[in-house]
Amino acid sequence: MLREPEARDRAAFIELYTSPEVGTYLGGPRPRDECERTLPETPERRPGVFVVELDGAMIGTIELNRRDAERRSHVRPDAGEAELGYLLLPEAWGHGYAAEACAAALGSFADALPGEPVVLCTQTANDRSMRLAAKLSAAAAVVLAPALVACGGSGGDSSKADQPGGDGRRLGREGVPR
Repeated sequence: MLREPEARDRAAFIELYTSPEVGTYLGGPRPRDECERTLPETPERRPGVFVVELDGAMIGTIELNRRDAERRSHVRPDAGEAELGYLLLPEAWGHGYAAEACAAALGSFADALPGEPVVLCTQTANDRSMRLAAKLSAAAAVVLAPALVACGGSGGDSSKADQPGGDGRRLGREGVPR
């Protein structure tokens, strides 16, 4: 289920941001003392930011944010696309939770802003994220960035973006707060 962040999630956010496994493709984990010092006791609530919850506990986060004009690999000439981001705790990997949470967030986004492109960027070395990106792209939910590694990787192929199909298929949107 997706929900807004709450004060009870602070410890899980710290675990998420300081995890060496989670930080592998993000430039490494953040120092625990920095997170303890800088993360607010009550997380900021803003549109497009969700906690992924399982059995009452936070297992990750999903974000849909506007990409600024300085980012590379835009799919629209005027930039400003929404970008999908997700982080899950390692113990939640491999169970389909990321796919389910992304599908719910993307479905809600599509209802609110129909036809608006959503970009997903990942490093090509991140096999799990590449598989999820392929699933979401095949379901016409996201546009893969022209250079998948442009948003946080090193090197890579600058191939043409996969464009979403126009058949109206959408992923589910269960569990998204309205």
